Amino acid sequence: MIHSFLMIGQSNMAGRGSIEDVPRIDNPHLKMLRNGRWQRMLFPVNPDRVFSGVSLAESFADAYQRDHGVDVGLIPCADGGTQMDQWKAGGLLFDHAVFQTQLALRTSSLAGVLWHQGESDSLPGLAEAYRDKLDPSSWAGWGIFSGNRSANGPIINW
Repeated sequence: MIHSFLMIGQSNMAGRGSIEDVPRIDNPHLKMLRNGRWQRMLFPVNPDRVFSGVSLAESFADAYQRDHGVDVGLIPCADGGTQMDQWKAGGLLFDHAVFQTQLALRTSSLAGVLWHQGESDSLPGLAEAYRDKLDPSSWAGWGIFSGNRSANGPIINW
């Protein structure tokens, strides 16, 4: 079964690195969710903007696949320029991420969440509350962890 990872956060997770500046990852065991189906990974994985590029997710998926010997699927839902509060339950970004994850769970097991967020929440008055907002226990209402073999799986915070 595919081990899937939900990609959420802002631009650094969506991918702003230049595709030409990194070694090409050509691993047939790496997949991305497109239109509810797994497809072989191609760049950019998370095309939230016309200038999208590479992120940490591609190299993470490649390393995870080589370490665990399984197919790895990326669920791209990151959106550049967003603030953490925009990811609250019931919001568009939240609902989109949950819906995409539920589609992925039909044919995969959620192994973790890759979260990369920062600049929009680093302003004075916002940074202090960041840790509390990132607490995984506040994500219980997502409905993507229950009934999944990885219910207590890792939250991978880079």
